[in-house]
Formats: sequence, structure tokens, C-alpha cells
Amino acid sequence: MQTVLAKIVADKAIWVEARKQQQPLASFQNEVVPTQRNFYDALAGTRTAFILECKKASPSKGLIREDFDPAAIAGVYKHYASAISVLCDEKYFQGSFDFLPMVSKVAPQPILCKDFTIDPYQIYLARYYQADACLLMLSVLDDEQYRQLSAVAHSLNMGVLTEVSNEEELERAIALKAKVVGINNRDLRDMSIDLNRTRTLAPKLGHDVTVISESGIHTYAEVRELSHFANGFLIGSALMEHDDLNAAVKRVLLGENKVCGLTRPQDALVAYESGAVYGGLIFVPTSPRAVNEAQAQAVIASAPLNYVGVFRN
Repeated sequence: MQTVLAKIVADKAIWVEARKQQQPLASFQNEVVPTQRNFYDALAGTRTAFILECKKASPSKGLIREDFDPAAIAGVYKHYASAISVLCDEKYFQGSFDFLPMVSKVAPQPILCKDFTIDPYQIYLARYYQADACLLMLSVLDDEQYRQLSAVAHSLNMGVLTEVSNEEELERAIALKAKVVGINNRDLRDMSIDLNRTRTLAPKLGHDVTVISESGIHTYAEVRELSHFANGFLIGSALMEHDDLNAAVKRVLLGENKVCGLTRPQDALVAYESGAVYGGLIFVPTSPRAVNEAQAQAVIASAPLNYVGVFRN
């Protein structure tokens, strides 16, 4: 029985040949210039890195975000992300290479072209559309294909996110000297999720490798726990499912933080901009931080927090 991944890759080969006819490499290759946005630097350092994803649909969930506006999504992500991933596969994810410049124009972070890359043409195409990095999946590529594709990417100063989903692929990634390794918690052969993949595989990678945990991350608790194993996370569906994207990003990346005893509009705004989800208003007259109704309304009008009132009796 053909796996989901095998079907996607077979269809991708057909898509690539059709796109080459429609938009030959010779028609745009001279306009492809190396990127100035460094994917590897963006993910380096001691802080947890977040690659936040623009994803309209997926094979496992179908349509995820009906109101899909890449520029608006990037406008939210740019305040939190280390890099931004853009789904470019058309058939299975309702993606498009056209989404890349929309996101790149709004957000200053490196942009990752998330596609099933099997041909150098796709990397040139991604860079032409302003991607700064590409995904190379060892479940799809043999070592020689990987070397060829990563060499093309690096010739354009593009970063490579090398994806693995089992121990054999992990050993190959180490031998291929991958700089950033994404551990996919989803098995693309049967679409199952297992966060233990990150816990099991990440410790086998050296300190010189940046480890990204991908798929199945939905809560701040999971981010906290898995950050002991991974340097960063790629998160998409858990954010795309929510109408209030900004609140969803805060909940997953920062937790459900509450700042209590707000009395001034400017403090509520600072709390909101610092990542708070909830704001507390104290209506107990004897409290030094008590507010009356007019003060409370002024605070509420100043920042879109979820407000909680504290009363006595």
C-alpha cells in the first residue's frame, strides 16, 4: 500500500515538471540573488527559537484556516518568530510560492520555503520568490540528492532545515553534517504523532547542531518540557486553528500569563505587549490597587487582554 508520503512525492515530481514548462529556470535564474537573511544565525543563541508556520490546510486536518491571509499572519508572527515557515505545496497543503514574497515583505525574519524538495529547480524558484531557507527531508532524499540540493541552497546563502523522523535518518543527518535538524514528531507515512521522537532522538545530536522539534506541539507545557531536548520549535496547526492568532501565539509560546492589579491604561498596554493574556482588575475598595468603574473601563479600552475582576463577598 502506498504511503501518504510516497503519494505526495510522486505528485510533486509531476508538479515540478509541469512548473518547469510553465516557468523555465532560464526565464528567471539571472534574477536569483543570494539572500541577506541568515537562517542559521536567526536560530542560534541560548533563547528558544520559534519557526512559526503559515499553513492553510494539511492532509491530516484538511482545511485549517479558511480566512488565510499570509501578510496578516506575518504581521502577527513578526513580533514573536525567529523565522517564518510558508507552506508552498499546492495540492496537499493549498500552499503557493506566491505566499513567500507576501510574508517576506511584512516580516524581517528569514522565510523558510516548506515544500517537498526533490529538484534543484525548486530551490532556485524558492529563492526567486524571496525564501531564505528550504526544507530537505531525509525521508524523501538519498544522501547524494541531499548533498546536491543543500549545495545549491548554500550557494544562494540559503539555510537548510534537515528533517528526520527516525534513528536511521538521524544518523544520516549527522554524517551529512546538517547544521539545523528538524525532528518531525509526525510520521508522514501514516500521519501519526509521537512527541517521544524528540525526547529520544534529540540527545543523540551534538551541541553544534540546532535541534528543532516539529509537529504536534499545541501547548506551552509541551514547549517547556521539550525545550530540555530541543533548541526550538516549528509550530503551525496549533496556531492556525484559532481565529485570534495573536492570543494563540502568546498562549503556546509564552503561557497564559496574567498581570493582576492593573490601574492605568499604559500598564495594561505594556502587559499586553510583553505577552500577557489576562489582565486583573481589583474592585475591593480597601485594596491599594483598587479601581472604580470608570478607571476599569479606561484600562479595558487600552489593551485587548482577557480581563478578570477581583471582588470581595
